[in-house]
Amino acid sequence: MPTDAQARVDVLVLGAGPAGVPAAVAAARAGASVTVIDAAARPGGQYHRQLPAAFGVQAPGALHHGWDAAVAGFVEVATTDHVRFLGGTRVWLAERDADGVTVHTTGAHHASIAARTLILATGATERVLPFPGWDLPGVLTVGAAQALVKGQGVRPGHAVVVAGTGALLLASASTLLRSGTNVREVLDANGPSTWRSGGPRLLAPDKAVEATGYLADLARARVAYRHGQAVVAAEGDGRVERITVADVDTSWQVIDGTARHLDVDAVCVSYGFTPNVGVGTALGCEPTGGGSPALEVDGLQRTSAPNVFAAGEVTGIAGADVAAREGSIAGAAAAHACGYAVDRRTVRRHVRRRDRGRRFAEALQRATPIKDGWMGWMDDATIVCRCEDVAYGTVRTAIDTSRARDARSVKMTTRCGMGWCQAAVCGPNVVDLITAATGSVPADATGLSRRSIAEPVALGEL
Repeated sequence: MPTDAQARVDVLVLGAGPAGVPAAVAAARAGASVTVIDAAARPGGQYHRQLPAAFGVQAPGALHHGWDAAVAGFVEVATTDHVRFLGGTRVWLAERDADGVTVHTTGAHHASIAARTLILATGATERVLPFPGWDLPGVLTVGAAQALVKGQGVRPGHAVVVAGTGALLLASASTLLRSGTNVREVLDANGPSTWRSGGPRLLAPDKAVEATGYLADLARARVAYRHGQAVVAAEGDGRVERITVADVDTSWQVIDGTARHLDVDAVCVSYGFTPNVGVGTALGCEPTGGGSPALEVDGLQRTSAPNVFAAGEVTGIAGADVAAREGSIAGAAAAHACGYAVDRRTVRRHVRRRDRGRRFAEALQRATPIKDGWMGWMDDATIVCRCEDVAYGTVRTAIDTSRARDARSVKMTTRCGMGWCQAAVCGPNVVDLITAATGSVPADATGLSRRSIAEPVALGEL
């Protein structure tokens, strides 16, 4: 057998979630040799995170949506001879060459893997907005709460509030309830009028049925679902013990006299997602523009970089169903680029369904915007960059007094984005703070995610 450094696989897929698994399946069905890399030990990604096999769970799909289709993909990846899955592995460097792409990995597999084509299915990072006390233990993202429940069978707390905006709130609250978690309330900062702005595409029959099911779960458990309210502060001795909830107006400014307090031991927050584009930007893939880091792709999921495709949330937030369609298209297109024949009729069907799903996703994005009023929830001591312990007052001084008017200047002045997460958490918030102060999106809005080293790597490996 040739070594990884010598062999060149036809299709290399980064990510084994809702987009990556269908991409691998489609490419393998066309006859291509496929390698799939994922940070988790087992496929599924964040959406279909699997419990450890040692748990011996009798109904592993009980808390999942679309589980049967996902498992069929897992099985095909595991049993197809020319598909190799490398779990527990991360890519720390990716390079283009004349014959394709070479990636260097760390974790369970230390290797240099050359590929004729690359499919980026790297997903997204959950967006969190800072407020006083958000760095207390017990304040976690909705996705982290789902990871605990789905990946370890652990409830995030005994008295939980779910807050933020977006369709994920309902889905996650439903999952928590079905796990036996005591969910006190679900709070959406956007009001009904904002949701109506999404237009009639939000009433797509399949999505309406799905949302109705989530609402029914809340109703059966007698959990209040409140619009136009947000968690604006958390406090406690060593961990969250109490939160402040307030009514917010259409710009998310707190309405005076509406604050109330709830005793909780966990609060799960989510304000949408930011695409994970680190490897893509390192390879020269262009973003869609308008301040979004999402990678630009054509109708066959090709990026601007030769031999590089992208699918799923890395191309824009649209949900697992659309990600699966994009993955199937990207897998077939990558295999075709390697000279393999593909079923064009099947690809066209995926394209039609992807386009329909994308239109729904665009309507959902219009219905769940992030408003600038959240900046008023902070005081000068509120931490903005948790990795480097940078407070809002420091960032505000850099922008207003030191005239740091772009993301790089704020980074160099305050250290925001220099920590372990490399601006995955604080980056979008810093860009919003600059935009609010200057009236325009900074030219380097996606600059904090542009770096050659995509993951922390030990000097010994270098």
